[in-house]
Amino acid sequence: MVTVIVFGPTGHVGSAVAQGAHSYGASKVVLAMRDPSKPIPGLTPDAEAARLFQRVRADLSDPASVAAAVATTGATRAFLYLLYGSPDHMRGVIDALHASRIQFVVFLSTSTLTSGTDLVATSAQTDPIAWAHAQVELNLRAVFGPKGFAAVRAAFFATNALAWRSELSSGEIGMIMPDLPVDWITQDDMGKVCAAILGAGSVKDGDEEAVWMVGPQKVSMRDGAVAIARAAFPEYGELKVKRNTADEEVEAEVARGMPPHIARYVADSLTKLKDMGKTELDWMPRGDAWEAAAAAVERYTGEQPMTLPQWIEKYKGEFRR
Repeated sequence: MVTVIVFGPTGHVGSAVAQGAHSYGASKVVLAMRDPSKPIPGLTPDAEAARLFQRVRADLSDPASVAAAVATTGATRAFLYLLYGSPDHMRGVIDALHASRIQFVVFLSTSTLTSGTDLVATSAQTDPIAWAHAQVELNLRAVFGPKGFAAVRAAFFATNALAWRSELSSGEIGMIMPDLPVDWITQDDMGKVCAAILGAGSVKDGDEEAVWMVGPQKVSMRDGAVAIARAAFPEYGELKVKRNTADEEVEAEVARGMPPHIARYVADSLTKLKDMGKTELDWMPRGDAWEAAAAAVERYTGEQPMTLPQWIEKYKGEFRR
């Protein structure tokens, strides 16, 4: 009998973890959130009542609330995501989890931390995304030890495209590198893999450093956006994709909700990539590493990963909200 606690169950990946956990060995799933009255995407009240879920208040910026949530529910395994801006890189929360008898943590990390990366050597100036995740991984390792947590390092989230809603509905979107191929990993697949690792309480042999995940195939940003617009907004005709300058990209990303310093980092990184004549992201797995990351869903769940067309068909309504 395993009780797992999922922090952030109202988020895209967190909700998928929560809904998949019972299928991978969890006897009870605790839904930990700042506002326990909020609905969980994809989880109806009837489905919630039919299975063993428990709602509890917890705020990742308040370690005492995290400790209380674990203590009152008896959870022994936890799913965690990055709280950007945490002054101690979530060390207080991680200490609270450990002190409250959590035995194993699954942390949703980033594939910008490539294989063999020296986490200590990451830099907030040169790669703030990798650095922020690395600090949490270091804290998890210090508190739980190398076998007490699993870092799931996923690549380009398909849900990133939800920030494009207003542009897609207008019929035009700007991108700095529209032909850049990305993998479009879905929240469904990330959730299932995280849930499977939570249920097992360990990773599979060979995944001790991290579990890398990518979608089943690369599709350019342009082609992905056009396909989404075609499905979600057929009344507007073919989407126009224009090429942004670096400053236009920063402005667009901030308008989509990205923090300004991250938007500047993304725009500058892609500009550098373009100026160097590169056509793929430096941190995207290649060769055997790509094949292993693409096979993660099947290895952990026995199921085939969701393709971009399948994801678009399932979630096209989200773009009209």
